[in-house]
Amino acid sequence: MTTHNDRVDQAIRNAVETALPQIGGIDFDAALTSDVGLDSVQVMDLVMEIEDELDLSVPVEVLAEVQTLNQLAKRLRTMIKDNPR
Repeated sequence: MTTHNDRVDQAIRNAVETALPQIGGIDFDAALTSDVGLDSVQVMDLVMEIEDELDLSVPVEVLAEVQTLNQLAKRLRTMIKDNPR
């Protein structure tokens, strides 16, 4: 049985591989812009891949609040839990 946590984590891994293949593996605790060096377009590409995989829309304010993939994953899990399909 796949949990929300597993589903979100896998969606993020898949999105990194698809949207940012040049990056390779990303530390889920690394700051996406300052540590990993992503620009705003790369972050948006990553989020669009995650949205497609999870079939949800991530509000812009969520992106403004999160700095790491772990923070994003936490917000995504809450969104899925609050709005099950």
